[in-house]
Amino acid sequence: MAVLLLLAVALAVWPGAGGLAAHRLPAVASLRGAAGRGAPRWPAGAPARRWLFSAAGGLAVVAVLGRGPLGLTAAVGVAAAIERALRREAADRRLALVTGRALVRDLPGACDLLAVCLTAGLPVGAALAGVGAAVGGPVGDQLRAVADLLRLGAEPRQAWAPAPPELAPLGRVLIRAGESGSTVTAALRALAAESRTSTRARTEGAVRRAGVWVLAPLGLCFLPAFVCLGVVPLVLGIAGDVFR
Repeated sequence: MAVLLLLAVALAVWPGAGGLAAHRLPAVASLRGAAGRGAPRWPAGAPARRWLFSAAGGLAVVAVLGRGPLGLTAAVGVAAAIERALRREAADRRLALVTGRALVRDLPGACDLLAVCLTAGLPVGAALAGVGAAVGGPVGDQLRAVADLLRLGAEPRQAWAPAPPELAPLGRVLIRAGESGSTVTAALRALAAESRTSTRARTEGAVRRAGVWVLAPLGLCFLPAFVCLGVVPLVLGIAGDVFR
């Protein structure tokens, strides 16, 4: 049972698809983002998962400490702590998902505004600060943070290092332009168009998948009728010809 307790704790904190340490390890999060952003089959916030791990932890504590007052009290405390930690981790995951979607949604508009500001002759830091104030939201916050770092004298690579992965293409464009001295307007507009195309493709794919799932129950309803009216008479006819 001590092994069961260790297993429950390890599964709860394992930095995989739903572990408590996933949102605390940026390297793990970035690797997961590069591998794919699909939702886990058994999300961390699922009530069944939370209560299963909580019950496993509580039962393991009871098995180790016994069913006396000390064991029962410790089991309740451990189960409540595991459930609360998993609930908090699910909330952090939902917040990160909403923030990521907002970043992807607002990135094309921010790129267009940056292209206009830089074409007008504004410095990169001032353009980032102005566009961040105009766009607002997570994108605006990140652009203003980068502008603040540039204003304090940070190098472009250092200023863009804390930015989320969704803004990494924008950061690469501006860093490359700053290092080479080339114009950045065309690259920003190309990035905006590419981002819009990618978002449109993901939306169309989600709509197609939703259509398949909507029609699946209808297909299941027609399947018994097809079997009874089409397959069964065919099988009976073949069997009659064979045994005639």
